[in-house]
Amino acid sequence: MRVRDHIALSTMGAALLRPWLGRSTLALWAGGVLIDADHYVWFCLRERRASPLAALQFFNEAHPPQHPATRALHTPAALMGATVASLRWPQLRAAVFGMAVHIALDRCHHARMSRARAAALERDDRLCAECGARADSMDAHLARQPWLLPSYRAQNVISLCGPCHEAAHG
Repeated sequence: MRVRDHIALSTMGAALLRPWLGRSTLALWAGGVLIDADHYVWFCLRERRASPLAALQFFNEAHPPQHPATRALHTPAALMGATVASLRWPQLRAAVFGMAVHIALDRCHHARMSRARAAALERDDRLCAECGARADSMDAHLARQPWLLPSYRAQNVISLCGPCHEAAHG
């Protein structure tokens, strides 16, 4: 799921829960958004530059790196560590909940996108929508994406060969 989607959902969640959580909503919001810092830190270390715009472009490639370090804060161990820390420092509990919701949203997003991509590849009979090539290793590309929040409809996903998929992200 895109960072802006996590920001929007965390902001809405914090706003809705503010009457019950009070000032803890800031920690809830921070846990839901700042967990993605692992992507940016990995990018800065790998590319030896600290440009948020360059990082967004880098992770928007057709096949962005899936190195485990890009998801270090998204692991069960990181969540467990944060949970254990929240036993000692209760003010962290809302942030840990925000992290857990973020991870759950990512997993749900991945599963739903996988189903939409598989449906699009089957529908297109593995033909590239751009150049018409047929290949066994066809990519599915999200061609129409709302500005905010993802769309999981197969009609928004098209089949592209590798070169056309790279060009679509270029």
